[in-house]
Amino acid sequence: MRMRMNLAQQCAVWMCVALAACGSSTTATTDAAVTADDAVADATTGDAADAAVDAAADATVVSPLSWTVTKDGPYVCGLRIEQMTYKLPGSLGSRTVPLYIWYPATQAVGDHPSYMGAFDDPNSWLNAPLAPPAYAGGYPILVHSHGFEGFSGNSATYMCHIATHGWVALVPEHVGNTLIDTPSPLPLLDWLARPLDISAALDWAKAPPSGEVLAGKLDLAHVGMSGHSFGSYTVWALAGATFDQAAIASGCATGRWPDCTPELIAAFKAKLSDDRPLTFISLAGDGADILPHDGRNVVKRPVLQMNGTLNDSGETQLFADVTGCDLTWVDVEGGCHQLYGLGNSINGGPECKALDDQVGFSLVKPWFLGWLRYHVLGDRSAEVTGIVTGSVAVSPLVHFQHKAPQP
Repeated sequence: MRMRMNLAQQCAVWMCVALAACGSSTTATTDAAVTADDAVADATTGDAADAAVDAAADATVVSPLSWTVTKDGPYVCGLRIEQMTYKLPGSLGSRTVPLYIWYPATQAVGDHPSYMGAFDDPNSWLNAPLAPPAYAGGYPILVHSHGFEGFSGNSATYMCHIATHGWVALVPEHVGNTLIDTPSPLPLLDWLARPLDISAALDWAKAPPSGEVLAGKLDLAHVGMSGHSFGSYTVWALAGATFDQAAIASGCATGRWPDCTPELIAAFKAKLSDDRPLTFISLAGDGADILPHDGRNVVKRPVLQMNGTLNDSGETQLFADVTGCDLTWVDVEGGCHQLYGLGNSINGGPECKALDDQVGFSLVKPWFLGWLRYHVLGDRSAEVTGIVTGSVAVSPLVHFQHKAPQP
C-alpha cells in the first residue's frame, strides 16, 4: 500500500479547508457515563475491523437496536462512489455529482479512500462486500450535506459509525462548492443545488440504476438527514425553513450573487423541503442569513443542533431565537469546528488540540447514532432514551438543552 501523509500533514498542505464557525453553551450535565480513557478505547476502530469478519455473519441473530451506540457496530465500513444525474428546475439544465455511499460490509478488504487526493480515511474500505440488511425493512438511510469548500468524506467518521450499525449513508458531493472548485463569490445556483442534491440522492435510493446491489434494500420509510457547517443550511432548507425572499432579491441587486436571473430567484419560492427525512442533525453551523432564525419556527420535525464551545457560528443566538421548533442543543466543551469533520485538532488553534480527536469523536458518536435511532427507528431503549432526553450524560464535557415548540 502506498505511503500517504497523515491528516495533520495533509491539512498543512490544504490550508483552504477552513469552514464556518460553531457554537458555545454553559449548561452543565450530570455525571460522566464514560471516562476519557474509555472514550479513546471505544473510538479505536482497528480491533472492530479485525473482528467484523466473524461478527458480521451473526449480526442479525440479535436485534441491531441492542448494539450500544457508544461503540462501532459489528460490520466493516464499506464505501462506494457512484455518479448521479438529475434535472434542475425549469430550464436550469441538469446536474451530475458524485454520490458517496457508506454501507455495512462483511470484510475489511480493498483499499482505503483518499478524499480530494490528500485526506486518507483509514476506516472505510472501497468496494468491500455488502452485508445483508440487519433490519427487516432494509437499510435505514442517512443523507448528509458537507460544508463550504468541503467534500463528501469530510465527516466520514460518523458515516462509518452508522454504517457499522447497519445503516447506509448517502452523501452527494456538492460540485461547485468543494475544496477544489468553489468560486468567489459563490453563485446563487449553488445555494439552490445543495438541497436539490440531497433530494436527488433520496430519489436515487427510491429508484436505483439497473444492476445496483442496493436496489430493493433501502428503507425509504426510515430516513434521517445531517449536515456539517454550510451543510447546516442544507439541513434547514430541507427541513422546510422559510427563505427570506427580500434578502435574496437584495443580494441579487447588490451583486452578492453574480448569476441571478428571474427564473433562479423564483426557484427559491418553490418547495425545496423534503418530507422523507424524519429528523435533522445540524453540525457546527446555524444555517444561513437567507434562512432567518424566525423562519425556522415552521419546521415540524425534531432538530438536533451540535457544536463546540470553541467555535460559535451563531448557534447561541439561534437557540435563543427559535421558539416554534422542537430543538435540542448539544454542545461539546472544548469542541472546535472539525470535531464534526476531520478531527478536533485539524485546522484549529492550539486550544483545539486539548481535546483529543478520538475522545472528541467518542463524545459525538453516541449522540449522532442515538438521535437517529430514537427519531428514525423509534428506539426507546434505556441507553438511547437516556442520551436523547439528556437524563444520561455521555460525558461531563457534553452540555444539553432542549426547547419544545411554543404555541
